[in-house]
Amino acid sequence: MLRQEEVERHLADRLKRQEILTRDNPPQLFAVLDEGVLHRPVGGPAMMRDQLQALAKATEEPNVWVHVVPLTVGAYPGLNGPFVVAVDADNRLTGYLDNQLHGDVVESAEEVAALQLVWEAVRGQALPQRQSTDLIVKVAETWL
Repeated sequence: MLRQEEVERHLADRLKRQEILTRDNPPQLFAVLDEGVLHRPVGGPAMMRDQLQALAKATEEPNVWVHVVPLTVGAYPGLNGPFVVAVDADNRLTGYLDNQLHGDVVESAEEVAALQLVWEAVRGQALPQRQSTDLIVKVAETWL
């Protein structure tokens, strides 16, 4: 269990990272969420509503795309856990796998290519941006 100071430090770190998306020359962010995370009560109704409203607002930024895989899809490759495929300024691709104990950086061309295929499969199951944002807003309203 984390102590209160650690929780506050983690929160401050996350909020600081969010500033990256609104700075001058921000990176592009493409995210896909499972609809289940919109409904899972973490932090109470007010916190859920606020988080989902903030997520919907983030999609108004020209460099942020958020897609939601609806519950009706059933099983799909994204259920195997969170991952990132990042492109740096030199167009080098790097992957990142997150798990319960730590994260793993993936740099081999073969493994990054495999992650890209999974990414495309996950995005292929997701709703388009506008429909995803509408769903996020609709679910946020249920958390009143």
